[in-house]
Amino acid sequence: MSNIEIRLANFIVKEHFGENVAKIVVDLLHKGKKNLRTICHDTSLNKELVKKCISVGIKHRIIKFEEYKKQPSTYEAIIENILLRARYPKFVYYAKMLFGDVAELIVESVLMNGAEIISDIVSKVTERLVSDMDQSSAKHDESFVYQKCEDLIKGHYLKRLELPTDLKENSTGGEISSHCTEDKAYEIPPGIKQGIRSKRKKISDPSEEPPLKKSRSDARKDDNNAGEKVPDEGVYWHVNFETFHQYSFDELIRSAVLQKFDQSAATIVGTMLRESAMERSAKMDATRSFTFHEIMRKLPSLPVVTEQQAVQYLALLSDKKSCGFLSKTDESGGGKYRVDLKRCVDMLSQHTVESVVRERLGGKACRIFRILILKKNLEQKQIEELAMIPFKETKELLYKLLQERLISLQEVSKSGDFTPSRTFYLFSVDFPLVARLLLNRSYQTIANMMSKREQLMIDNKRLLEKNERIEGILSALSSNEQNQDVVIQELEELITPTEKEQLQKLKKHLARLESGEVQVDETVEILKQYTLFH
Repeated sequence: MSNIEIRLANFIVKEHFGENVAKIVVDLLHKGKKNLRTICHDTSLNKELVKKCISVGIKHRIIKFEEYKKQPSTYEAIIENILLRARYPKFVYYAKMLFGDVAELIVESVLMNGAEIISDIVSKVTERLVSDMDQSSAKHDESFVYQKCEDLIKGHYLKRLELPTDLKENSTGGEISSHCTEDKAYEIPPGIKQGIRSKRKKISDPSEEPPLKKSRSDARKDDNNAGEKVPDEGVYWHVNFETFHQYSFDELIRSAVLQKFDQSAATIVGTMLRESAMERSAKMDATRSFTFHEIMRKLPSLPVVTEQQAVQYLALLSDKKSCGFLSKTDESGGGKYRVDLKRCVDMLSQHTVESVVRERLGGKACRIFRILILKKNLEQKQIEELAMIPFKETKELLYKLLQERLISLQEVSKSGDFTPSRTFYLFSVDFPLVARLLLNRSYQTIANMMSKREQLMIDNKRLLEKNERIEGILSALSSNEQNQDVVIQELEELITPTEKEQLQKLKKHLARLESGEVQVDETVEILKQYTLFH
């Protein structure tokens, strides 16, 4: 764990949970495991506040703790889960793309709350749909929301957690334990669906008047007073990051195939990835093997791929000289093929690093970098001949690449004294080292953009608050038609033309920074995957 990662984690936690949680998390990242008393002493925060902050951190899985029989519990920050929070919008988008708008709201709700029981998820999402959409919409049915929860669980996008029974009594929030056995990790407790159906019938009974709308806490109090228990009380669910990561990386591979070949080739590779998704782990080098007939049977109806075309595409995709996205494992059954995940990671990582070199140092430097990857150790004269770049320019570019630590130099002497006239100077690329270097730089870039965005919002705090107040008033007046135009005109006049122009520039700048964070995070995702294999 580097200081750059800790700095980025500080910005993320501060933005999501505030200064106090960030202070505790950064202290734990710097100094490792600590007990409650030591955390209070080192952060100079009172005990009750530290307990609340730790409780929030545990619920959102950015802090974990270990209990001992004769010693106080120790707490530790989880850097991986903290850095993942920057990728939450992408997870929500994938849920929408795969399962629809309701699944998007479900995943968003779980991510916002860290871990929830299904009954709470269904209730919250249904209430939100009722308030946002037409009352007669079928999507307001709780059974429909529950069905989407089932779909997400069957696809392993939501995973079950077991929490201790004394979670509510424990002031530190208790430990969210993920020691649930694999066969129960995606098992829904019985009785939830029946409870939702009975609740729906009770609400839709025409003989009873509809009750006044109550807050969630009041409704829970009424349930407790009535002695009723939720069927899945104590069975919490969280978003399964591994499955979302896997889907995200599968999309990157599919996009790379689409860019190099066409839609039909991307469909073949995408089908093989989709069919093997439930069987794979993060560190598997390749998917299972598929026979030719199995691939043809699983292909979607559109785009249409004939058997002859499929044979040609499979031969092209498994050709190591051209790309090697697939590898042929057997000749039986029309041939057996699998997606070579490790090679796909290597190709994506190389393309990413080459694009960084091209942006920073130009196309000629990128050409030299690519030649060194292909040919390994080369002298300056050999590089000059292969890259077809003049001697002076080659020398300049090589030392720029050395300065950026993108290539390395090895001295091989004919004698032991390393005299320049009797020494070979060989240039090469240590790609794993370069990948880790650019990964750290990517973290630093994201942290810098978050710092810049935070500073812009502090500098323009008054203007942003003024605009927010005016927008809130305009939103409240939208339902009142009396003198609406006059009031709106008066409110808009409160912001001067100069302030409007300044606000517009600020919003563009903030949007550009947020977009940059998302783009750099894609580089982080690819390089992080590369480090798992190397």
